[in-house]
Amino acid sequence: MEIKTRLIKEDDYIMTEWSGGKTTQIFIYPEGSNYKELNFKFRLSSATVELEKSEFTKLEGVNRFITSLDNGLKLTHNHKKYINLKPFEVYEFDGGIDTTSYGMARDFNLMLRDGVEGQLESIYIDKECLIVEEVPSDFKEVFYFIYACDNEVYVDIKEDTKPISPFQTLLVRSNNNILNLKLRSEKPVNILIAKIYI
Repeated sequence: MEIKTRLIKEDDYIMTEWSGGKTTQIFIYPEGSNYKELNFKFRLSSATVELEKSEFTKLEGVNRFITSLDNGLKLTHNHKKYINLKPFEVYEFDGGIDTTSYGMARDFNLMLRDGVEGQLESIYIDKECLIVEEVPSDFKEVFYFIYACDNEVYVDIKEDTKPISPFQTLLVRSNNNILNLKLRSEKPVNILIAKIYI
């Protein structure tokens, strides 16, 4: 049974351009896989939407989670249904369908492929929060990404404390059946947690 941690800093991120702005790859798995070739199992990223109206890249076979980090964002699929997302409200959708966004914002994305299971959660912390994650027995490992959005966050794991500055990401990999984390902050803070099961 083992827990490994790794702090991913902004210098580690990979920035590229997409049709509506810039996208920053925070983590891709397997490491060394290629987003454009769609040979990854999961990908974590943040992007700027710099146009009032933009078309999302279609990603066949990709399950997507998205949330805005600052402004509201309106999405539509095939212009039939409109979804108004408030900041830090998470929305899940099929990456292979036509998706149009309205509004300029900075967003955060989790993409899953090849039947990989996971989810993206937004948590508001006022001082501290205890998280107990029970890993289902049919999965070998859990990837836990904690993204600090606007203030520093401290993560207590066993007897170790990991600080996360704004815009940094802490990766916690565990094959333990139960993962216990305490999240603390001196100021109220929004954080995002992406959980992926392999």
